[in-house]
Amino acid sequence: MSNAFSREFLGESPTKKDQVLVFSIAILVMGVIGYFNYEQLSAMPLWKPILFLLMILDIVSGAVANFTKSTQLYYRNNNKRVTFLLIHFIHIGLLVLAVGHIWYCLAVLAFTLAGALIVNFTKSLQQQEITAAVVVNLGIILFYVVFPAPQILNWLPGILLMKLVFGFAINRESKSNLSSAIKD
Repeated sequence: MSNAFSREFLGESPTKKDQVLVFSIAILVMGVIGYFNYEQLSAMPLWKPILFLLMILDIVSGAVANFTKSTQLYYRNNNKRVTFLLIHFIHIGLLVLAVGHIWYCLAVLAFTLAGALIVNFTKSLQQQEITAAVVVNLGIILFYVVFPAPQILNWLPGILLMKLVFGFAINRESKSNLSSAIKD
C-alpha cells in the first residue's frame, strides 16, 4: 500500500492487521450510524445519505488509523500535521452539505482544530497528553451537555476529538524516538 492516496490514510508501511482493523471498524460504525438514522436518511435525496456515510467512513477510519505507528511516522513533520488538521474543513463542509447543521458542525470543528493545534505545538509528550485530555473533556461537556448534538451527528464530537486531538495531535513517535535515543 504505497500510492500517494493510501499514504494519507495509513502512512508509508501499514501492517495488514492495521489495515483490517481500520477499515473493519469504520465499516461497522458507518453501518450502525446509518441504521440508527435510517428514517432521516431515507427521506433525503440519494446522494446525501451516500455522501454522509462516506464522510463517516473517512472520519472513523482516520480516527483509528491515527493511532497506528505508520500514520504517526508519516505525519511526524509539523508542516504535514497542520495541513492534515486543516483539511478537515472539507470533511465538515461535505457533512453540512449532506445533513445540514452548519453552526453545530463548524463549532465542533473550530473547537477540535483549536485544541488539536494547541496539543500539536506543545513541546513535551507528557504535556501533549495532559493538554489533549483537558481538550477532550471540555469538548465532551461542551458538545454533549451544553450544546447537545443533533441525533444524526451525535457521533461527530467524540470521534472527531478522538481522531484529531488524541489520535493525531499527540506526537507519539517522539516518545519512541526519545526512548531509543536514551538507550543509545
